[in-house]
Amino acid sequence: MKCPHLGAQYNPFSGPHVEDPHPFYAELRRDAPVSFNPMLGMWLVSRYDDICHVLKDPLRFSSADMGSVGSVLAPETLAVLAEGYPLAESLLSSDPPTHNRLRKLMGRGFSAQRIAAQDGPIRAVTQDLINAFVHQGQADLVTQLAYPLPVRVILGMVGVPEEDMADIKRWCDDFFRMIFTRVPAEEQPPLARSWVTYQHYVARLIASRREDPRDDLATYMVTTDADGEALTLPELIIAIAGSLLAAGHETTTAMLSQCWKQALLQPGLWQRLREDRSLVPHLIEETLRYDSVSHGMIRTTTEDVELAGVALPKGSRLLLLYASGSRDPALLPDGDRFDISRHHPSHLSFGRGIHFCIGAPLARQEALIATNLLLDQMPDLRLAPNPDFRPTQNLTLRAIQNLRVEWTPTGS
Repeated sequence: MKCPHLGAQYNPFSGPHVEDPHPFYAELRRDAPVSFNPMLGMWLVSRYDDICHVLKDPLRFSSADMGSVGSVLAPETLAVLAEGYPLAESLLSSDPPTHNRLRKLMGRGFSAQRIAAQDGPIRAVTQDLINAFVHQGQADLVTQLAYPLPVRVILGMVGVPEEDMADIKRWCDDFFRMIFTRVPAEEQPPLARSWVTYQHYVARLIASRREDPRDDLATYMVTTDADGEALTLPELIIAIAGSLLAAGHETTTAMLSQCWKQALLQPGLWQRLREDRSLVPHLIEETLRYDSVSHGMIRTTTEDVELAGVALPKGSRLLLLYASGSRDPALLPDGDRFDISRHHPSHLSFGRGIHFCIGAPLARQEALIATNLLLDQMPDLRLAPNPDFRPTQNLTLRAIQNLRVEWTPTGS
């Protein structure tokens, strides 16, 4: 290890590491693959093999503290949160055997058959959104398509009215900000109030499905399985509010935006995709590898361990830099080059091991359908002049806020 203190330079919230973190990640992999960051109080893990090693060993590297990585909560904030429900373990923040139980109970709603049945609804929602701007010749694909599409899809699957979309988006944004960023004490109570309001909304949804079952994910979540097991009310709230409604659209929005950004940045790629639709899945996977939206994940050591030659005491917090690992030369010698000719490139965007993303098939399906519909209806789609993608980043998610594009409207 040439520079053990290199990790102290990392700031995931502002500055050059938000604009383009990959040059710094290359330094980390080369000179300090496991390096401490005092601002975060975490060890940065940057190499693919080390990250996979951690993800495949949940006994020594726990997920249980995933929800305590952002703001230090002030007493007033804690008082507001006490008005809600206890924060139960979730798929993201649990270890075996609890995780095994939660995944079994939640997985009923994400069977291959149920995901395949979403093809028609996804196509209809996507077309409806495109119809709203296709004749205008310009749009922001983030705000007008990448954001509303996964929100409407997951709301439809869960069984939430579409007119509640704006409220749920605001509640989700506040929840993620409180959990995964650093918020000053005076700004925390409104975020906490938002989360409590969100919890009570979901509690009412749960009660309604118990009284009036329907063919939706909320009903699947509240029913008892064949073994007589069921999720508790706090587990249901965090499963529906956090795992489904929050995580179910934030990461997919970011993934869609990055896919279309890369398709338009690469010279001639849009036309190549139009001519050969078999390349669209490769575009999706290469984007997930090259510009990972699941930027990182957190683990905590349950005992003294050694990783890449670094001694880590029990209780050490690790930030697994997925985006770095997916470009590791040990995985791909030319990992900094975007190339859709890579068939099934390995990447970490959906995780590894027991925490592999339960919604990955749905996210891929949305990206495949939406990209093909854009290719069908906007043959000469291109970036607008002077693009400003306005990247944002927290500990676990990287996204762009804008993707302004132009095309020749049909009939022009």
